[in-house]
Amino acid sequence: MRNIYIMACLIAVLTSCSDFLKEVSQDEFEPKTVTAYQELLNGVGYGTTTTFDPITEVLTDDVEGCQGASYYYNETNLAHLAVYSWQPDMYQSLADHKMTKLLESYQTFYKRIMTCNLVIEGLDDAEGTEEEKRQTMGEALALRAHYFFYLVNMYAMPYNTPETTPDALPGVPLVKAAEIKDEGISRSSVAQVYAQICQDIEEACRLLDGNKALPVGVFRINYVAAHLLASRVYLYMENWDKVIEHVNLALAGAPALCDLNSYQLSNMDYPTQANNHFISKDFPEVIFINGGARANGIVTEGTLIRVSDDLLDLYDATNDWRRSMFFQANSYMYYKNWMAKYGRSEQEYVWRTAELYLNRAEAYAAKYAAGEAAYGQKAAEDLNALRQNRLKNFTPYTLTTAEDLMNFCHNERRLELCFEHHRWFDLRRYGMPSIRHAWIDNTGVRSIYTLQKKDPGYALPIPQSALDLNVSLVQNQLSPKRVAEIE
Repeated sequence: MRNIYIMACLIAVLTSCSDFLKEVSQDEFEPKTVTAYQELLNGVGYGTTTTFDPITEVLTDDVEGCQGASYYYNETNLAHLAVYSWQPDMYQSLADHKMTKLLESYQTFYKRIMTCNLVIEGLDDAEGTEEEKRQTMGEALALRAHYFFYLVNMYAMPYNTPETTPDALPGVPLVKAAEIKDEGISRSSVAQVYAQICQDIEEACRLLDGNKALPVGVFRINYVAAHLLASRVYLYMENWDKVIEHVNLALAGAPALCDLNSYQLSNMDYPTQANNHFISKDFPEVIFINGGARANGIVTEGTLIRVSDDLLDLYDATNDWRRSMFFQANSYMYYKNWMAKYGRSEQEYVWRTAELYLNRAEAYAAKYAAGEAAYGQKAAEDLNALRQNRLKNFTPYTLTTAEDLMNFCHNERRLELCFEHHRWFDLRRYGMPSIRHAWIDNTGVRSIYTLQKKDPGYALPIPQSALDLNVSLVQNQLSPKRVAEIE
């Protein structure tokens, strides 16, 4: 019998019916069927109402500070400054202002991983068909891979960190069992974490490929979603051939790209009120949707942080549908634009067909840069396939140099995937460039905070609560407290 005391409280909250659980004692339950494990995964493993990443969007160059009315300089918005300026004590500042919802990502991911571990450990002995076991095991492995992927990219330095190798970089603890050890688990290397991610996602793809005909909907992971995640993992590892392999397999079953020339938001005049926006179960390209509403994170509306001109200026304002759909002009506040891409979504993030084209285009571009000439045109074709569905008057990208092609890939990725939890991770793997954030106080004084190139701040601090619970856990290298320069 497996002791799953750790899950009892979570199960009690998520269901009022315990028919799928065998009661063992007041604090222990043992699922008996595959259906029981799938329900546990659906209720706790997926975390559909959980905000997984509430802060990384405001660490990037897609946002900038702005001056608001005096009443916007409240404790909440001032507390956001610690995150926005990459302070090593950002968590303490948030805790001091009782903003604990912004502190829970590390623990949240491990809670979901523990649920996945429970399913993975117990499924073989459960009652059910082989098809049911394949599906549930595939989903559990894919979710575990996804959560470890997030953890290692939030709390460790990038896989491709210059002047070192991933086996020399501290990653995150690899918790692969449902049982908790009193002595804690030390950090595995970044290489070891990625090896586990690859093992999990490859097995998930194999299992879910066997269930292609099984409809599960966009709130659960199917074979297309698993291959998309695999392509993303290998992109970060710069394993270009594996990126291409998994994109090809995903595109065989993925929804077609949505042509914005004919697509209508439910509220075109006010995109922030649309219920079929890009982050929506109703958007035609969606492969998988999950997480809780982004309103539980630091947002770019009604705060002292807004969408950056650096990002907005990249769009062709008269020709790119994304410019008018993703952002809403604002004339009654100090914002020039609202970030409108989420519309009225209750979910935090989606995986979309567009990413598949972008992942493969970048892989092709890298092979082109390595001297494989035929791949340059392949990259251009993928970029043009996407752009043809995004621009009012489409002009194909014409292949030139490898450097220009890669820059075009990166820019197109930024334009398409902004505010979908990609930019911070992309900046990390692009070499961790320097970023400058302006902050404007209530008197109009403009200060600049700088994240230096290859800064230790590109790995977030591990929360003190996690360090207190795990005596084997070692904190990341922290930057000194950042001091602003007055412009």
